[in-house]
Amino acid sequence: MELKIAFLHGLESSPISDKTAFLYKNFSSVYAPAIDYHNNPNAFSEILNHLKEHPVDLLIGSSMGGWFAYNLSTILGTPTLLFNPAFHSRPIEPTVISGDIQIHHKLVLGINDKVIREADTVDYLHNNNINSLVFFENIGHRTPINIFEKHVNKIVNNFVK
Repeated sequence: MELKIAFLHGLESSPISDKTAFLYKNFSSVYAPAIDYHNNPNAFSEILNHLKEHPVDLLIGSSMGGWFAYNLSTILGTPTLLFNPAFHSRPIEPTVISGDIQIHHKLVLGINDKVIREADTVDYLHNNNINSLVFFENIGHRTPINIFEKHVNKIVNNFVK
């Protein structure tokens, strides 16, 4: 598919995974950087600069990567698909900046997530007036590949229509 995708992994994850394998197999352009959330205070700005030079059609983020993707979207205006985004309950506070572009976000929340509780995320969305469509799945914090593929395919189908 011709869509350009950026995938931002979570805090304790890697850019090398079954998720990125799925993306590389199905999309002609995938940007999936290795992000050192703990030791690189410039990680967000480096990704932002890359995306300004090489725009994508969709930002996909998981957990801390979802927090990055959300904030990037407020600067770039790029649609998002966020899996259990760390809008709250972050164990570390990496440097991010926000813009003022408001777009419609798609979120997938695990109803059994003990790390980023879905009820707290729903409250955060409401309290911060974040325009979003939320899907609830019977999963924990880590998103199984079948759930990831299902939601990526669902959002991609909306692009192609």
